[in-house]
Amino acid sequence: MRITIIDIFVLVLLGLSLFSFSTKYTPKYEFEYSGSQILKVVRECDIQDSTGALYTVYVKGYWNYDIGHFEEEGFVLETGRGYLLLGLRDGQTVSVGGLMSYKEDVQAVDITLHILSKSSVIYMLKPFQGSKKAIKEYIEQSGNFINYEREDIALSGTFVMEADSERSLIEETILEDTLSKAIFFMKSADVEFYDDGVKITVDRLSISEYDTLFDIIEDTVCIQDIYVSDLIVFYQTSEEIDVADVVPLESYTGNGVYADSVHVRV
Repeated sequence: MRITIIDIFVLVLLGLSLFSFSTKYTPKYEFEYSGSQILKVVRECDIQDSTGALYTVYVKGYWNYDIGHFEEEGFVLETGRGYLLLGLRDGQTVSVGGLMSYKEDVQAVDITLHILSKSSVIYMLKPFQGSKKAIKEYIEQSGNFINYEREDIALSGTFVMEADSERSLIEETILEDTLSKAIFFMKSADVEFYDDGVKITVDRLSISEYDTLFDIIEDTVCIQDIYVSDLIVFYQTSEEIDVADVVPLESYTGNGVYADSVHVRV
């Protein structure tokens, strides 16, 4: 099998991502379930997503194709009735079902939810145009009104980049696949090439992996100016927000934050 430069690049990014993951995040809460409680797990994951929490899922079970042992921690990319779709730290994507479920890749015996943040402030950020560094600073500084220690920031929105590119469904698919394998804390990235540019829509991209996203894009196309549309920002705290601070936070406007868009989840 021939190894390309892109393969080496992705392996290096995965190594850096694994190092970052192992040194930064520690669980604030843990919820434990048996594999037969998969419906409760799915419901709890949906609740955590709706509150903007940062969390991972640790699964012990068996591969259905050969009954081999499975024990991995993943980021939830999608939920469905009776199953989870997990992105693993090595770039794999696997479906996880309950005990005695044979439709998914893995049947779970034990499942643990690791909740990595305590509260969330969710708000809408106005469009912005500039360099990737300027946009990152704009996003990070928008949360300066939140006087609670930050665990992470997750982003959902669209980045439109001027670039020397041509329409190519194959290149779009390759770039989406590369991004999904190299970035752990991101639910999805949809890529669309058009004349003189590329548009990438991300869902729950961690600000800690923002630079990785653009490193991969710039390995494919030469980016010029960047425009970001309305962004949903999930400011995830490492300490619980006091109930008395909820109203002042939700009444905030400034630093590009839309009025009446702030919602606190404690």
